[in-house]
Amino acid sequence: MEIKLGCCGWGFFNAKQRIGSDWKLRFKTKLQAYSTLFDLVEVNSTFYKLPKKETAERWLDEATKLNPGFEFTVKCSQIVTHEDRFETEASIEAYASTLEIAKALKASVLLLQTPASFKPTKQNLNILNSFLKRIRKPLQLAWEPRGDWLKRPNLIKKICKAHKLIHCVDPLRADPASSTRVQYFRLHGFGKQMVYNYRFSKSELLKILDRVKQVKAERVYVLFNNYYMYENCLEFKHLIAQVL
Repeated sequence: MEIKLGCCGWGFFNAKQRIGSDWKLRFKTKLQAYSTLFDLVEVNSTFYKLPKKETAERWLDEATKLNPGFEFTVKCSQIVTHEDRFETEASIEAYASTLEIAKALKASVLLLQTPASFKPTKQNLNILNSFLKRIRKPLQLAWEPRGDWLKRPNLIKKICKAHKLIHCVDPLRADPASSTRVQYFRLHGFGKQMVYNYRFSKSELLKILDRVKQVKAERVYVLFNNYYMYENCLEFKHLIAQVL
């Protein structure tokens, strides 16, 4: 099993703290500095606004220059999942635009995160299935359903199987509903889930590692998405080195 570790975004990465006060002399950008500590990043900014293709290509060049094995994953535009909600051509077009950026980054996974307000109603199920049948899938799609969907793992499993999706979960909150060659874990912390002001303890990191070891997959992506994500990801990296 291959374990890929990273964080959801590099915008808050404190290169001076992690690398040293001379980091600007050693690295071209903050992303390049980040790439020397981690092998993976989920691009979250694409959820809010898509960059130019040239910008994505520059990110790829910066990140892989010092770490050839560095990987990007991409979060899909909010137009698809939160605004239009898979319903019209606007979703198809926004998905296609996000896909072009993902391809420019040579991304391995594209993430669709649906909000809790997108409930597992018959209407939403029909809309989602119709959308997933229409789109191109040249790379792997991960789906992170929230809210009432998590009470219906069999339905999630059915959708993932029908459309060859990875069921993205927080492994401390839920188990993947489907067994796939690749698993995608996103860790948000506890308390007020949307605040993310949380730091995982060593015992929690050990639980995460235990969940990772339990899944039957060739590759597991582990992405921290909390306030202390850089610290926690490095702690988890060191823990893996000690245990595995």
